[in-house]
Amino acid sequence: MPDSSPARRTHAHSRPAGMGNRLRHPFRRGADSTVSHADHVVVRLSGDITAKNARDVGARLRQALRAPPRVLEVDLAQVPYLSPDGGAAFFMALLEARPHGTRLIVTHASTQARATLNQLGLPRALDLYEGDCPDTT
Repeated sequence: MPDSSPARRTHAHSRPAGMGNRLRHPFRRGADSTVSHADHVVVRLSGDITAKNARDVGARLRQALRAPPRVLEVDLAQVPYLSPDGGAAFFMALLEARPHGTRLIVTHASTQARATLNQLGLPRALDLYEGDCPDTT
């Protein structure tokens, strides 16, 4: 029988949504970040993108488009899973980007994420790369 003494029990600590097991250093940029360089904005997403958080991810992408850049790059290097419902976030971003002529680029997309984006027909409206994006100048 397993030892259930108080010293052996694991403690469930409550964390804010989206926080992993690692502590964040105040000067270290988290996996979810936005980097802006004049006309090229990079949004780095992390974690699964599903129906549960698609609206929040879409709002974050639209926020990056407030002062419309020439290019919005969405880095999926830290996104292990993209559901078809989560793909709605990209439709929201496209609706905001199109009137301004902003080019939407998705980089570091896993095989699974690329398959989902292809299933949704999004490569017709955005550029999709397995690795880094090419020079956008």
